[in-house]
Amino acid sequence: MSTYKGETPSQTDPRITQFFQDFYAMSDDPTESTHESYARAFTDDATVIMGTKRAQSYPRILEFRKALWSGPVKKRLHTLNKIFPFGGDGDSNEVMVYGTVDYELKNGKDVMVEWAGHAVFTEKDGGLKMKFYQVYMDSAPVAEAVKES
Repeated sequence: MSTYKGETPSQTDPRITQFFQDFYAMSDDPTESTHESYARAFTDDATVIMGTKRAQSYPRILEFRKALWSGPVKKRLHTLNKIFPFGGDGDSNEVMVYGTVDYELKNGKDVMVEWAGHAVFTEKDGGLKMKFYQVYMDSAPVAEAVKES
């Protein structure tokens, strides 16, 4: 079973489930060619917030994505546990998600961190894109492991 397929209520739009499977697979792929695909998962004017870092607009999200792989992280593997759509009618465009991410750092340390996210989708170019995405996580375990070189 894919670590990117979280549990969802039956009324969840299946496109959201597939979107997150594809999105977290891209998130865990450090290749240069995936950076643009990751940034294109958002609308051109989207806002992305991770901790204290914020990016708005396609060029800044692309820059932000590249920076995620230029630091101490060598590999990451997201596990998506659950997707919670807002409302019960199956056509909600707002969801909360949560899971874990396993990091392999460039210094050889391994760290697992729990995270949650808030996403707002919109219909764009015949599919779904995120217009807002905020990740909530405690980055202290990673920062501590980086110091342990």
